[in-house]
Amino acid sequence: MTGTSTASALRGIRVLEICDETGSYCGKLFADMGAEVIKIETGAADAARSIPPFLHGRAGSESSFHFLYNNTSKKSITLDIDSREGQQRVRELVRYCDLVIETLPAGKLAAMNLGVDSLQMDNPGLVVTSITGFGQTGPHRHYQTADVVASALGGAMMATGFPQDPPVKLAGSQSHVMASTMAAASSMIALHHSRNTGLGQHVDISIQEAVLAVTSICGVGKWLEDGIVSKRFGTGLFASVPCGTYPCKDGSIYIMVNRPLHWLKLAQWVNKVSGNQEILDPMFHGPSSARQPYRELLDIFIAELTSTFTVEAFYREGQRRHLAVTPLSTAHAIVGDRHLNKRNFFVAVEHADQSRLRYPGPPYRFSLTPWRIRHGAPRAGQHNEAVEKLIRDESARRPGQARARTSASEPSKTGRNALAGLRVVEFTAGMAGPWIGRLMAFCGADVIRVESIDYPDVSRLYVPPKAPEMGVQSQLSPWLTDWNAGKRCVALDLTNPLATDLAKRLIAQSDVVIDNNASGVLEKLGLGFEQLEAIKPGLILLSSTGYGKRGPDSSYISWGPNIETLSGLSSLSGFAHRQCTMTQFAYPDPLAALYGLFAVMCAIEYRRETGSGQCIDISQLEATVASLGDVLLEVLADDREPAKLGNSS
Repeated sequence: MTGTSTASALRGIRVLEICDETGSYCGKLFADMGAEVIKIETGAADAARSIPPFLHGRAGSESSFHFLYNNTSKKSITLDIDSREGQQRVRELVRYCDLVIETLPAGKLAAMNLGVDSLQMDNPGLVVTSITGFGQTGPHRHYQTADVVASALGGAMMATGFPQDPPVKLAGSQSHVMASTMAAASSMIALHHSRNTGLGQHVDISIQEAVLAVTSICGVGKWLEDGIVSKRFGTGLFASVPCGTYPCKDGSIYIMVNRPLHWLKLAQWVNKVSGNQEILDPMFHGPSSARQPYRELLDIFIAELTSTFTVEAFYREGQRRHLAVTPLSTAHAIVGDRHLNKRNFFVAVEHADQSRLRYPGPPYRFSLTPWRIRHGAPRAGQHNEAVEKLIRDESARRPGQARARTSASEPSKTGRNALAGLRVVEFTAGMAGPWIGRLMAFCGADVIRVESIDYPDVSRLYVPPKAPEMGVQSQLSPWLTDWNAGKRCVALDLTNPLATDLAKRLIAQSDVVIDNNASGVLEKLGLGFEQLEAIKPGLILLSSTGYGKRGPDSSYISWGPNIETLSGLSSLSGFAHRQCTMTQFAYPDPLAALYGLFAVMCAIEYRRETGSGQCIDISQLEATVASLGDVLLEVLADDREPAKLGNSS
């Protein structure tokens, strides 16, 4: 457990889960935030209980790391949903639920007389979220899927690894994590709409489309805007120079330079240590595009610096110089990471047999309603009797009635977008922050982005590949347009007290603030949570940073690729002969954004019930580690470094 508060953001929400391994992580997200999640295991037990590897190497229904991790805090009942009796029991349960999450083949619910329209006749406010490989409609809706299939068809594998190797997927089941997190956030948006209108709806999540969205920075978006098919590029990123892994005395360090000032700092460091004068040449100055032709030469110069340090020494000194450098972490290194352990990230979880295991902790931290694993994964059918009693009690309390969804404090708002009436103010850059507001804007929220003309967002430092002679063209940036579509933008110099006052007046008329600046920036400007809450009671502030707001390394800087190496994702992914396997789509950025959207919607739900706002702290490192939770259980439980599986399972 984490935190001391016993409040839960989703207390009172009841979820029925009919999911295999493709969607069980979605139910976990709800359960660990306080919702009552009832998992239906079809037949005698969920087939996911047999997914290896197993605790202590012993196969069994209670020992699959995958099942243990993805089903914390849930209740379990066993039902034969293919029988008429089982289907009737599902219908009775749904009558008293707020949300159904299911991963059955497209059309199977309807074939069992449990179609969405039919279920909503009994419960008009019900939200049904379906997670399938290719969605509920279209010519591929009945195609089979798997993590490797979704990763391939969603574009992730094409841009992961080395050009000399085959395309490769990421460690764990990341396509399922992406789809489940997107499903959780989308379900909360639909529940928000149901609260306002009394009307439920059907949320259709295609795992392929979820992966396409997450990889758009180097996938479909790059093709549509620039006509470029992104390829595997080793440990570096094509758009950033220098970028990649460099040798140290005892391992590898990852360096990413995105801003002109960071290049100057790195060049001066190389010059000071190695005496290299050529690296100070002005032709290397400016954005990464200026250094593109000299990538290989600069890599040689930088290696002259890194090879004189140990990984730990270079990491600490590089960050002291405010450079985005991170170690290439193993699973053991992550479990022993000083920052994660000082933040008490890993938590002890008690299992049904009274044993205790350490688990990866929260992908987000709430100031009032902490994430909490209430208990380990249940035994198959452990709650059959308890749920039977629940149905009897609910039937006696509300005979023939659906579960009430309409809020008494707000009138029905039919015909409006799901988030209409919400205002969001962003102090963001890159992708991890802006993508949250972008998705909220698409659902009807009024999102206002505050920018600085003097310090432009890195996504504006765009040189068109088709016409590099044009120089920087921020308005043509596919990253800027993708991550900020649907918003209103204003420019404020927040070092000017008049501008800060304008920002406060804007926030006083808003519901949510999203910030992904370095830790402490808003506080220094007088825009910290305590100051803002005083002018807007009930405000929700989400802060997304590389390391989180607190802890010994909280002031360190990073980009998405840095988090890939620091979290262990890069060392755990790929083929055995590769030490580091990187994506070209900065996976931790969109991943943190999806977690952030779910977190914001959870906080909005809690505010609806209590009137209280709160502060949410997202560490992109912790969010990425949480997404590898079942993989890391091998180290936490058995002190065993996970095998690099490549594309095998």
